[in-house]
Amino acid sequence: MGQKFPPHSTLLYLLFFLCVEKNSDVETLCSKTLDAMRLRGLNDHLQGGIFRYCVDRRWTIPHFEKMLYDQAMALWCFSLAYKVMKKTEYRKMAEGILRCLKESFADKELFLAAHDADTEHVEGATYVWSHAELQASLTVDEFHRLSDSYYIDEQGNFEGRIHLIRKNDIPLREIEEKLLALRKKRPQPAPDNKIICGTNALAAIALIQAGRSMDMTELEEKAARTIRRLIDLFWDGHALGHSYYKGVKQAQSFLFDAAATLTAISMLYENDLAWGKIMTAMAASVESFRDGEKWVESRAADFQTVWASWFDHPIPSSISMAEMALARVALLTGQETKSRAYLAPHQADFYNITVLMNNGLFHLITSKSTIPWSQLPANSMQRRGEPSTDCYRGTCRMIT
Repeated sequence: MGQKFPPHSTLLYLLFFLCVEKNSDVETLCSKTLDAMRLRGLNDHLQGGIFRYCVDRRWTIPHFEKMLYDQAMALWCFSLAYKVMKKTEYRKMAEGILRCLKESFADKELFLAAHDADTEHVEGATYVWSHAELQASLTVDEFHRLSDSYYIDEQGNFEGRIHLIRKNDIPLREIEEKLLALRKKRPQPAPDNKIICGTNALAAIALIQAGRSMDMTELEEKAARTIRRLIDLFWDGHALGHSYYKGVKQAQSFLFDAAATLTAISMLYENDLAWGKIMTAMAASVESFRDGEKWVESRAADFQTVWASWFDHPIPSSISMAEMALARVALLTGQETKSRAYLAPHQADFYNITVLMNNGLFHLITSKSTIPWSQLPANSMQRRGEPSTDCYRGTCRMIT
């Protein structure tokens, strides 16, 4: 039996593919995966957010660690799925992830790196329940309703205890809030309080995309504050630092940090041209990691060069993020771009989203002022200019 990691990059690529071409097989594949992720053991059904992975093929029992990068990628996936597939359950899942970020990860305008899987050296201790605990915590009616919507087995599903997994989507918010309030009184997993630049930028990207997909403009404003704080904390005018912990900043620069930050800035630039100056400077920083046809992850005077990877799981590779960032900058500033070939599925699916962009399969909207994102397809980018046009699949048409 193997582990099941959430395939964030593949889901994103397939969802953007569905914007281009309706395909029932692809839609079914996305739905089944997204539904397993939200209904079964990967999801924290009480507070929201997802665990790192499940230890079995049926998404039953997770490794109970919570990572910032997983929250970011899952937020992007479920909010995009809501926009593309119109299922309110996906919006609800995205809102749960937003709650998790607010309650468990937020540190002023930034986000902590992770939360441990164990509590007092016991895996999942904060999250699981005994059958007797659930019965004692709820009224008879509440326990009956919980059993109708969740798998409540007296023998448990995790070392004699119960990790909550849903059977269906019947709303039980009051009961879930009651259990969450009790859970919060228990000892909690220790947080990893590091502030990591690149994963914070990834969270900002997810906030922007979720705001646009779910018509929640306040999320883009939150993302802008996060990026400004990252720049204040890590940017020296030429490169970004990597992490901050207990007053100590790791100043060495990494490609992923620069690429994710540039991607987020390019998205903010679509709504506010004031981001243009820092976007140009950050693009130069990303370009500095090129070495001929290869990409460098990081250079240090006292260590050999570390080359960047192409593999897009569990998060986008540094190379894929850099290619997306620079492609977006080029498209938004009127630079010439070339068509690209797709790379191996499952391995380079985040990169393949950039291929969609470069090959004209994202709508490139030019207009004098910002068009509300709710009025545009999910596979859209916006830039300021005249006349107002929508360029897509190699053809530009006038829009009013």
